[in-house]
Amino acid sequence: MRFVHTSDWHAGRVWRGLSRLAELERVLDHLAQYLERERVDLLLVTGDVFDNGAPSAEAERVVFQFFCRVGRARIPSVVIAGNHDSPSRMEAWGALAELVSVHAIARPRGPDQGGVLELTTRSNEKVLVAALPFASAGAFVSATALAEDDTRARRSYCMGLAQLSQQLSARFRDDAVNLFLAHTHLDGARLSESEREVHVTDAWTALPSAFPASATYVALGHLHRPQRMDSVASPAYYAGSPMQLDFGEVGDVKSFVVVEAAAGKAPLIELVRYEGARGLRDVRATLSELEGLAPTLGDLWLRVRVPLERRDPDLSAKVRLLLPNAIVIQDELAPGGATKIEDAAQPPSGLVAGGGFAAYFLEAHGCPADQELLAEFEALRLRTLAEEP
Repeated sequence: MRFVHTSDWHAGRVWRGLSRLAELERVLDHLAQYLERERVDLLLVTGDVFDNGAPSAEAERVVFQFFCRVGRARIPSVVIAGNHDSPSRMEAWGALAELVSVHAIARPRGPDQGGVLELTTRSNEKVLVAALPFASAGAFVSATALAEDDTRARRSYCMGLAQLSQQLSARFRDDAVNLFLAHTHLDGARLSESEREVHVTDAWTALPSAFPASATYVALGHLHRPQRMDSVASPAYYAGSPMQLDFGEVGDVKSFVVVEAAAGKAPLIELVRYEGARGLRDVRATLSELEGLAPTLGDLWLRVRVPLERRDPDLSAKVRLLLPNAIVIQDELAPGGATKIEDAAQPPSGLVAGGGFAAYFLEAHGCPADQELLAEFEALRLRTLAEEP
């Protein structure tokens, strides 16, 4: 049998004031064409289908049309929730999506409560799918433990993930293709800098040993950089996001994973590059150099650095006249390289865990936050994590 692993679509994300939904729609059209042409047996989607728990109607249209198209091609899909997805919402649309052979698993569940699916492909291959959607800290750690001992709470979280993983994979059989799906931050994985910091700190990571050696393939979601995780005993991959989501991903090649598998045999794995999205690129040049470069840069989103002898208040207008796709413009002042960053319609950086809130407060208010406020914020953050479903 052959299956495809994709992840982290983030449908509906508004990036620096821009919607990239049209790009995602082209990317999903390319993916659907591949699935149809190659007569793939199964599609795996490892979370963050949407960028937030209440996506726009247009984002839902793009996603649901894709699943309907794949279902009409008689290709079943297994979808798990990521940290950006609403479990309740996924359960609601998942009940209807079963009509087009989409199996949506929104919350961590035991093997007898829907955490393990048994499927038979059109090539008559038996497939067991163990699913571990995103689990917040509160799924395994009590509010009291979160507040009392941070190190102990992290250990409890890792142990909880490992125990549930063991229970799910205990259902694997020698006569089936055994697949394990998880949306988590695996210790040792490389970030792309476009992930939301509050969900990818080292505090709530899973250990590679949590995943079973008996799996034919481990499909991972959550991190945006495609990568193989050699630390896992079974073949394990982050499929990554289908397009470069921010400038921290410049140079990343975005691909979905194609796996040919049979019971009791090592899988054959191929990475296929997505098509349809604009790439991101860094450019450093003077204004006169940009005039010559402009025709060569094509249809890319750009971060532009312009070396200057002194500040130019009209720099942004001059650059965008040459390069309408310039999203971030930086001036580098000589000497010393003092830098001013201007983003097109960029939203506030927001609140993030740890020192991120202190940095945000300093940036927003021009003075450091006092220790009492920082302590109150941290206590609120921990309570929120404990209360998440």
